[in-house]
Amino acid sequence: MATDSPQQPPTYDVIIVGGSVAGCATALSIFNTHPSASILVLDDADPSLFKIGESLPAPAKRVLGRICPEIFERISTSHNGEESAYMICSGTASVWGRPELQETYAMMNPYGVGWHLDRALFDELFRQCMCTVAQGSVSLVKSTFVDIDRVDGNSAWLVSVNGGGRSDGQVYRSKWVVDASGRKATVARKLGSKTVKEDSLLAFYAVFVAPSVAEDTDNRTLIEACESGWWYSSPLPSNHRVVVYHTDDSEPTSRDARKLDGFMNLLNNTTVHISQAISKHDYDLCVDPKARFPICTTACSARLEPPCQTVSDGGARWCAVGDAAMAFDPLSSQGMITALKSGVVVGDAIAKALTATDPKDDPTGIIPHIYSQIWNKYLNEKAYFYGQEGRFEGKFWETRR
Repeated sequence: MATDSPQQPPTYDVIIVGGSVAGCATALSIFNTHPSASILVLDDADPSLFKIGESLPAPAKRVLGRICPEIFERISTSHNGEESAYMICSGTASVWGRPELQETYAMMNPYGVGWHLDRALFDELFRQCMCTVAQGSVSLVKSTFVDIDRVDGNSAWLVSVNGGGRSDGQVYRSKWVVDASGRKATVARKLGSKTVKEDSLLAFYAVFVAPSVAEDTDNRTLIEACESGWWYSSPLPSNHRVVVYHTDDSEPTSRDARKLDGFMNLLNNTTVHISQAISKHDYDLCVDPKARFPICTTACSARLEPPCQTVSDGGARWCAVGDAAMAFDPLSSQGMITALKSGVVVGDAIAKALTATDPKDDPTGIIPHIYSQIWNKYLNEKAYFYGQEGRFEGKFWETRR
């Protein structure tokens, strides 16, 4: 557990900023390798807010099971209440490269079926599970990251937050800091790292709800390409469905999609199957006092340079994980599985570094190389899949082929 004294702030082996998938995976990986490590997870998520990023591919479930098998029982239990954390994804149906709908069935996947998540609820359950499994090692504090400074001759970090049980804020000390803050990369950018964007992709999303008597039994992910971008839609628990439009910020449709009328006109005029899914089951726009749909968010391919500082001659070190380190185009469906895998790799390496007796024996030094391999593989796959759509000649498509 953390150490504390009147002269020093609470001190931990590792502070993780961000309690979503990447942050929880990192904490659990450290704990699994080094159970006596003291880990502080700082998180400011609001579980009541809708969160985009609701697709969990089937292979990701295997990684999740290795990190924290207890999560499956926790999620299954959620079905017994009023809210459900997930529903099964039966496959993908896409209009991509040709006008006909092409089916990919989950039953043909050797890893089984994926999930459509209530992402905010899933993240909350994952945090609860982390605290239960790693009780005595992991502490979760509701707070917002403010600043980070090197102290004691660069041998430690001081992390300042708002919240943490004090009205005037709180300060924590550690030797390792992990940035799991998502695309914002709030910690890394404070430390001088830059986010390098490969494109200007935006995502405009809206959540719809069907009447309780509606029977939308289509559990597929629907994807449709159009002249200036592409759409996808997934069913969600509790009779909800998310619809997302992707385009570049330079495209005229990006201005139209910011307003509900423009978003709906684009949906009806540039899709067939997704617009039918909405109209057939009498979906209405979800009324949420905390969100005004459609919502615009960045969805570009981006990487952090540098993504870590792992060599420090015994001093303070840091590393980014998940979207803070590398953020992928949603077409790849690789966001959550990469967040889980990077958390496993980085957490295991940090745990081994904490217990290493020889400073020269540093297992974290390989992290930049691993990240580079993941990024290059992703870029090749992204180019391949966008290259399969040859029906459109606009700038959106030309820049991706």
